[in-house]
Amino acid sequence: MLPKLFDKIIDEWKSSYRNRFHPNKYVALSTIDLNGFPRSRTVAVREVHDNLDVIIFTDARSAKVDQLNKTPKACILACNHKKLEQLRWDGELSVIQDEKEVKRLFQKVGQKSLKDHTTVSAPGSAIKNPDEVEYLSRKESYFMALRFKSKRLEYLKLKCPNHLRALFT
Repeated sequence: MLPKLFDKIIDEWKSSYRNRFHPNKYVALSTIDLNGFPRSRTVAVREVHDNLDVIIFTDARSAKVDQLNKTPKACILACNHKKLEQLRWDGELSVIQDEKEVKRLFQKVGQKSLKDHTTVSAPGSAIKNPDEVEYLSRKESYFMALRFKSKRLEYLKLKCPNHLRALFT
């Protein structure tokens, strides 16, 4: 039963990032801040590789980059409310350094999403009005690609009469 369940989970997970309406396209990413507290935020899953590495994009000035430089441990939480399923991935987060890979990933950034990486102000900066945010040119982007390397997966399916829970390492 467990091998079939694992294959089903992985097949759906690997295809979820291609569909912007899939419940697992946007997930909660948790890291540990510089004071040792957990910090969670919603991120878009950009790719899922066969080895289950997850690629996300961020602004190089974001707090999560400082956090992963201190403590690379991270967690991704995905919840499919329609199926009453939850996936929790534990792993480590790292910056993708390979220039060819970064260039390939950068080409996937749409014009709308690119704005997220080209603001003059760093993420989390106080602003008076969102309509007055200043942007840099595309060449001056703070785009950064991160790789989440999975170490273990917890699966939870809420159902009657018994919930189904599984742990994969």
